[in-house]
Amino acid sequence: MHNIVRTPITDASAWRGSDMAKNTSWIVHLRVDHIAEIDTALARAVASGIEVTQMKRADFPLPKLAAEIASWSREIQRGRGFVLVRGLPVERYNDMQVRVVFWGLGLYMGTALSQNSYGELLGDVYDEGVKMGTGKVRGYRTNSFLMFHSDRADAVGLLCLHKAREGGISSLVSTMTIHNEILKNHPEYLEPLYNGLLYVNVEEGGDYSQWRVPIFSVHDGVLSSRCSRNTIESARKMGIAQYTDLEIEALLYLDHLAADPKLRLDMDLERGDMQFINNYTTLHSRTEYLDHDDRKIRRHMVRLWLKVTHDRRPVDAHFDEYKGVPKSLSRVPEWAA
Repeated sequence: MHNIVRTPITDASAWRGSDMAKNTSWIVHLRVDHIAEIDTALARAVASGIEVTQMKRADFPLPKLAAEIASWSREIQRGRGFVLVRGLPVERYNDMQVRVVFWGLGLYMGTALSQNSYGELLGDVYDEGVKMGTGKVRGYRTNSFLMFHSDRADAVGLLCLHKAREGGISSLVSTMTIHNEILKNHPEYLEPLYNGLLYVNVEEGGDYSQWRVPIFSVHDGVLSSRCSRNTIESARKMGIAQYTDLEIEALLYLDHLAADPKLRLDMDLERGDMQFINNYTTLHSRTEYLDHDDRKIRRHMVRLWLKVTHDRRPVDAHFDEYKGVPKSLSRVPEWAA
């Protein structure tokens, strides 16, 4: 029998989207002095000639803003589970400078992990003209709807360079609130979700892995979650996993709760917005989108997967194997070509 939490989660991580939409406590606005400090650090980093992903904290000094970033990290790890940082003037920077700034800020939250078979530590999320279900294609490379999921990192950061012409809305939902709703309405679903479901990952480079991971797990008395719906579905569609009726019902109810407008929080990210979320207390999703005809202003996000170094949520061993996706392919990113 699993160590199932049988009482509601009542801390800040158990929020409801309808409540969050009524306040702006989750939005942080960069001040003029913050921007000035970022600009100074950017100039120093560029002058040093260090390749972006080789930069260390000392290469991007933020003597005052560092304390602010630490407060964001505490909120992400021990509080609500997410923040939206607004006000970075990306229109003043070129693509490389944006990457330097985003990487520099990320250095104060954790260590970057490889996001794909190309070993990219600073990823680009845009429609590459490929479709999910055609070969080894992951959703971030498409304009498709992405089911609610968590990424393979402690935290994920997303910076908006350009919005889509239509759609591409980011949505978050608290897995702590989902757990509360399941406990209240269908407690019989908790056992299969704690037991775990089979995951299958097929990377662009051909690396293949499968394992059973709990949706919910308790460590040191702290409840956490991890859910990759697409890879769970892949296991089923590939005939690797045979889910019981109870497992299927539990998954469908989880999907129903995640999509509930009373529970989820929708964000239409603006240029320069930076969203940081805890993968152990939230799931995230994205709506399908239509892009601009001009590729220079198509929907484009820059992404960080972070292994958190401070205030990290205590998680069980099977949630703690994040080492990044092994590099097995090479390419020149479009923005650098």
